[in-house]
Amino acid sequence: MTKATRVSLVFPSDLWEEVKRQIPAGERSKVIAEATAQELKQRQRLEALERARALGDELARKYGVMPSCVEDIRQMREERDAQITGLY
Repeated sequence: MTKATRVSLVFPSDLWEEVKRQIPAGERSKVIAEATAQELKQRQRLEALERARALGDELARKYGVMPSCVEDIRQMREERDAQITGLY
């Protein structure tokens, strides 16, 4: 069994009334804990995304923007296709 800690939370009155109306008394803590866990995961993902963006910005400042390789890849594919088909 997971160790539990009792805490006091403050809710806006109208929100708490809705919680009491929608969620049975024995399930409220579980629902609130699950919602909190989801919020924490979301915040962790946003932090990781922000760190990745910051790293990308730092690398762009340090090394500049790399040129696009799309045309080079297209040309290599055409050359390979020509070699395979014997047209090269």
